[in-house]
Amino acid sequence: MPWSPKTFGARHNHKLKGPALKKAEEMATAMVREGVPEGIAIATANKRGDRMMRKKHRSRLYYHPRSRAES
Repeated sequence: MPWSPKTFGARHNHKLKGPALKKAEEMATAMVREGVPEGIAIATANKRGDRMMRKKHRSRLYYHPRSRAES
């Protein structure tokens, strides 16, 4: 089933936003067209979308001063 970013986010992963949501939707749709079962396509797209969201917000995370390697 081809999805749009809006329907994919509403049905499968509510926390994805913006480019991560669009990429996850494109990935899931492409995988289904190639013959991958829907469940696996959705799970894979959600995993990649979550990674994109974490990577985007990584700079906002707090790091304790002593946890960084001294340069």
